[in-house]
Amino acid sequence: MSGKPPMERGQLRWRAGRHALLELDIVFQRFLATHFDALDDESCERLSELLALEDHDLWEMVSGRRECDEPQWAALIGLLRECGRSKV
Repeated sequence: MSGKPPMERGQLRWRAGRHALLELDIVFQRFLATHFDALDDESCERLSELLALEDHDLWEMVSGRRECDEPQWAALIGLLRECGRSKV
């Protein structure tokens, strides 16, 4: 744990919906609609860490072009990949 207070869920949702890459916007829109409300506090902290990455680095993991080397992020990356494959 970082020692910082947990991010407020509304702020986290807002951050998750703001990306420079359209592909990430689409994936996160789906993720927010289907998975966000079920996240526990620890998952929210992990999501906050992911959102601190550069969009291109995050997209590399979400798209499967690069493996996620951080075990604490693996579950969220899996959900994001699932959202990237789904059709709306």
